[in-house]
Amino acid sequence: MSLTGFDAQFVDLRDYIFKITEWIWEGRGIDLIRDYYAEDCPVKTPGGAFSGVEGVIRGTLETLQEFPDRTLLGEDVIDSEDAPGTYYSSHRIFSHMTHKGEGAFGAPTGVRAGVMTIADCLCRENRIVDEWLVRDQAGLARQLGHSPAVLGEALAAKAALPDAEALVERWRGPDGDLDIDALGPVAVRYRDLWQHARLERLRDGYDRAIDAKVPGARTLRGHDDLERFWFGYKGAFPMGSFRIHHWIDREDAGEPRRVAFRWSLSTPHQGGGVFGPASGAPVVLLGITHAELRGDTVVREWHQLDEIAIHAQIAQHRQQNA
Repeated sequence: MSLTGFDAQFVDLRDYIFKITEWIWEGRGIDLIRDYYAEDCPVKTPGGAFSGVEGVIRGTLETLQEFPDRTLLGEDVIDSEDAPGTYYSSHRIFSHMTHKGEGAFGAPTGVRAGVMTIADCLCRENRIVDEWLVRDQAGLARQLGHSPAVLGEALAAKAALPDAEALVERWRGPDGDLDIDALGPVAVRYRDLWQHARLERLRDGYDRAIDAKVPGARTLRGHDDLERFWFGYKGAFPMGSFRIHHWIDREDAGEPRRVAFRWSLSTPHQGGGVFGPASGAPVVLLGITHAELRGDTVVREWHQLDEIAIHAQIAQHRQQNA
């Protein structure tokens, strides 16, 4: 995909995203953030949101203070041109990083961890103008010896979290809520799973040798592993309202069919299990998912959710109703 309005050195959006990420993080070109982010760029994560390029710089420096050897290995960029000159990138990254400095995860442990991130960026005129980012915070926490539930409680105690509708609005973006039926059978299957707990759709929609990466730095192989993951989530959140806010579905020569989508699930915490005893808390899961398919069958999948942010919503509800 050629780019309109971008520097000629960038062959396509994939090239742009991979290069500027490496230059900024591993090349220590922190000041380049001012060149490649819009001055008022909003950045949204499940755990918080801010606007402005200076916040991006501050967050980058804080991460490097804590994990100075962090590498960002770009596994894929799934992209689309959403309007003439406006491009959307869903960038999947795996990072190795050693906990060498004081920061959000406490005193340095010296532990070398691996963590998955997906960053969705809206790009225009050689700059990122909007960003949604999900890092596997729970997986990182566990590798450093922390409890995601305890970190969620600390996050809830630190500052009031937005209500459920405000969290959905944070994740919506310019496209709002898409018509899932119009997106086709794969999108409908995800709705069946998340909204209606139709878990029979796993075996008929996923390859027997499914390879999936899920929160907690876990790898799932095969239907049994996959079902255990879904039992954990649907046991805690059996019903809800599932929305897709952005959807990319690509079939490129020499590549498997790939989908990338940003989504939310508004759901009451009604069951026990992976998020503790049922609390009745109104919870919003804010996720980004990538999948590779053979026809409509999922062969590989990556679910990015911040489980610390989920624990924080539940903890805030418990604190308010204690």
